Amino acid sequence: MTDSSPELLRCSLCQVEIESKAGYPDSVQFSSGPRGSRSKLWSRVCQYVKGPDQQQQCINQDPELRGLEQQGDAFPDAPSIDLASS
Repeated sequence: MTDSSPELLRCSLCQVEIESKAGYPDSVQFSSGPRGSRSKLWSRVCQYVKGPDQQQQCINQDPELRGLEQQGDAFPDAPSIDLASS
């Protein structure tokens, strides 16, 4: 018999939880908002980890686990503001 219960991983840096279950994509529970993917976590948080000490602690540094960045993963750019018009 196989164990089908998910494995919960918690990052010691950002405290996010990643639920990993064999045969399914990993699911990330952010501190607010809906669940997301490892690529979304990378785009919004993990890519900004600095230094080798923090990179060793981050549980989302493996590109093969997170996959390619998908549309909607990164925060959208802020709209430009025309400061010259008044």
